[in-house]
Amino acid sequence: MKNLINICKMLPVLILVLSSCKEKSADPVSTEITTNDLTNYYLVAEHKTGGNRLAIMSFTKEGDVVKSSAHLQGALRINEVKVENSTFKFDYNSNGESVYTFTLRKDASGNLQLQSYDFTYKGAANQLSQATLVKKTDALPIMNKTYWIETLGFKIEMDGSQQVLQWIDGKRYASYTLDNYGFKTNKDEYMGVVVPSWNFNGKNVAGMLVESGDQVVLGISK
Repeated sequence: MKNLINICKMLPVLILVLSSCKEKSADPVSTEITTNDLTNYYLVAEHKTGGNRLAIMSFTKEGDVVKSSAHLQGALRINEVKVENSTFKFDYNSNGESVYTFTLRKDASGNLQLQSYDFTYKGAANQLSQATLVKKTDALPIMNKTYWIETLGFKIEMDGSQQVLQWIDGKRYASYTLDNYGFKTNKDEYMGVVVPSWNFNGKNVAGMLVESGDQVVLGISK
């Protein structure tokens, strides 16, 4: 009986000790999106119409600010990035005429996801057919990787000290890469970017999008 009484007296103390020993839960991942978060990603968008079909946007930290480079075939604009209410906008000509809008979210693992996208031209919205946000570490190989458009293959390779876009039919064009995910030819004949998934002719396919003129094709790796 005496032992039972002693145990009862100690019970509140044991409960307090056990409670304090419980493992603390992990701190939740912040859902706030900062400009620094974007530096690990690139954006690819396709216009429904117009002379330029593809837009490629990347993000680079320069000092205390993050800047976005927006590539079109034959054109480049660089603007400082501002994220407000999880939304990033890029005013291509800085006059309100050609504005890209991307709304983002952050998942439980801290990865960014694209929730919505739009391109407004002279006040007319809904000018994009599709867009995707890609983590740079998920980019498909660029250099020395052959992609095929039906029976026509191409790859980016080095010819001595010059990087070139080489087609298997013998045509080649001096080029330069856009980080680890895209390329442009020096005279703007072609622009390309790799995508892990893209709706092409009704199917989601991984490969390299290539724009020439007002045409976009998808090369796949066999």
